[in-house]
Amino acid sequence: MFTSSASGQELVPGTGFSSALELTPGSYTFALAPGEIHFFKIPLEPGDILVAKVRMASNQDFDLYLLNPIREIVGQSVRATGLTDAVEYTAVEKGPHYIVVLGFGDSSGVYSLTVSVIRPKTVTQTVTAVVTERVTETVTTHVFNTNTVVSEKLVTVFDTERVEVEKAPWTAAGLAILAAALLYTGHAATEALKSRYKQHTEEDKPASSTSV
Repeated sequence: MFTSSASGQELVPGTGFSSALELTPGSYTFALAPGEIHFFKIPLEPGDILVAKVRMASNQDFDLYLLNPIREIVGQSVRATGLTDAVEYTAVEKGPHYIVVLGFGDSSGVYSLTVSVIRPKTVTQTVTAVVTERVTETVTTHVFNTNTVVSEKLVTVFDTERVEVEKAPWTAAGLAILAAALLYTGHAATEALKSRYKQHTEEDKPASSTSV
């Protein structure tokens, strides 16, 4: 017994990796014959979380395996008879991941396979760019040429002849004594001249006649 697709086409499990039946998230019902192995695949993106569950009759024991795109086993469930097997895996690679269902021992019969994929939410991040404007300030220096004007002054120098009377410096006391001496000398000379003039005058007078 096989599951029909939405278009009415019967879905047949693959018998190997190359013929693995591609599935989309949902629930499917298949019949597993003794010694048979069913292969399925589902494309995943990095970060996708795949959850696969297999339910069987209480007297049957089916096992579940999950392999990555390079066919390495990345998950498995080998529970006891009648228990639901489940595998959860977060994809780290992009590509088809494989689901393998097989019976343990002589187990066979109908089973249901449920596949769900949880895709991480896309977070839109708004980046606000702060633009720093660099202002370059140009300083212009003006250089002025200055002319130094030198004024010329015509100076006429007259030579003055100096006659030194005496090299010895005169003090105030010496000058006073000199002045007194000059005054005294002048007075004495004056008196001498007067006396001499008087005498000379008297000698020049005619002799008076003598009364008889």
